Amino acid sequence: MEEDVNDEDSANPMAALLASAQARAAEYDAADLRGDIAEDDEETEAVQISQTMDTDYRSPESSRKAFDKIFKQVLDAADVILYVLDARDPIGTRSKEVERQIMSAASGSKRLILVLNKIDLIPPPVLQAWLTYLRRYFPTVPLRASTPASNAHTFDHKQFTIRNTSETLLRSLKSYAASKQLKRSIAVGVIGYPNVGKSSVINALTSRLNKGTQSSACPTGAEAGVTTSLREVKVDSKLKVLDSPGIVFPASPDSDGQSKQRRRTEHEARLILLNALPPSQIVDPLPAIKLLLERLSSSPSLYEKLLEQYGISALAPFAHGDTVTDFLVQVARKRGRLGKGGVPNLSSAAMAVITDWRDGRIQGWTEPPKLPVSDEVVMTGESGQAVSTGADQKQIVKEWAAEFKLDGLWGDNGAEAGTTNDEMQA
Repeated sequence: MEEDVNDEDSANPMAALLASAQARAAEYDAADLRGDIAEDDEETEAVQISQTMDTDYRSPESSRKAFDKIFKQVLDAADVILYVLDARDPIGTRSKEVERQIMSAASGSKRLILVLNKIDLIPPPVLQAWLTYLRRYFPTVPLRASTPASNAHTFDHKQFTIRNTSETLLRSLKSYAASKQLKRSIAVGVIGYPNVGKSSVINALTSRLNKGTQSSACPTGAEAGVTTSLREVKVDSKLKVLDSPGIVFPASPDSDGQSKQRRRTEHEARLILLNALPPSQIVDPLPAIKLLLERLSSSPSLYEKLLEQYGISALAPFAHGDTVTDFLVQVARKRGRLGKGGVPNLSSAAMAVITDWRDGRIQGWTEPPKLPVSDEVVMTGESGQAVSTGADQKQIVKEWAAEFKLDGLWGDNGAEAGTTNDEMQA
């Protein structure tokens, strides 16, 4: 992937960030926090420290520009990066290129923690499998950063409450900050796809400072694109958090001869299912419904639950085996999404399904890749070639987890005791 950083903008918002950090330096004391939760009666607020960005994530060029402007600002400014992933599709919201750049920045002095958010939307065995897989690469923590939408089908992970997970993560960050004994604050950058829950993660952390009351330090919303500029939230004299706009991380172009239009359509469908596109940027929602049906059809139980969600007993294929049209026709009739003369409005029905998917009313998740028999971990190198890291990566994970005092938290048996809320109410 090319490194075409735009150096033309001498008025880069990074200057404001550096000026802010320098101005605060005189205020920082060297008191040992020892990982304690601060008692601060002042309401935590976010301060905008960059220009507002309006990004069309469907465009690779626009995504690349956002990547260069936002991610690299956060990378330069942060000591620790929290990389927020959607628990329903961690691989889809993860970029090996991003991880490689973090690892190589500042002579390897940056720290990276993967945050698996929205864990209440996946069952306990799937959560445990993802934690096992991701911890082969980097320290990974599970998190419930916010309450689910109404009528969402959620799972109860018992000890993984909003308070428990966010308070533990905050203590880990504060412990790391105190251990460095710097005469400045530790900066924690929060990155991830749009609508993956970055601002909710920060609000969950800062709510622990406000005696458990809900924090609104960063604005949040169900749709992508709420955060449009870089924001700084001061936690205390030792810790500050940078909230960034969501970034659709650039991917390498396909080389299988697909047409540009087809690649763009499939790219947009994937972004829709990742909840990374605001409705205003969705041109055609039907390919996303096709992709959703394809994914859920690999699990008979999830496919059956999808049909039950809309009171559909069976689907009849149209031309060339197309079941998407019949599905949307039935959804349109069930939900009253009809046009003139009672004709089903397929686009409106598709948007209703997309909203249900976004809010967790439709159950669905991906399974982690099968781990190889050997202990080798493979990452993507600068040239795009697979690079085997093996024992070195295992050592990094172990050392970093120790720095944040994450060892022993949420053990292998911890995620196995959960049940679905639906089961509890049955």
